[in-house]
Amino acid sequence: MVTAYFDCFSGIAGDMILGAFIDLGMDLDFFKKEIKKLNLKGYKIDVKKVKKDNIVASDLYIKVDEKQPHRNLKDINSLIDNSNLDCDVKNLS
Repeated sequence: MVTAYFDCFSGIAGDMILGAFIDLGMDLDFFKKEIKKLNLKGYKIDVKKVKKDNIVASDLYIKVDEKQPHRNLKDINSLIDNSNLDCDVKNLS
């Protein structure tokens, strides 16, 4: 297993983590294919390169087209359990 260590001295968000993984070589098409296995609807994933203070990075956007229901932990666990994700991924999730 590969481990990534983040030194989040001023915080980090999920889109920042995913953008970093893309910059490290994560295949965006593979990621999108895996996310589709959750059977969620009404979203679009987009990535673009951004530059800030001479630092270039991938910025990942998730645009939600439809109103999504509020999901608590039980709902999220059910979503994962009922998905088409591999068993190993489900167990780690």
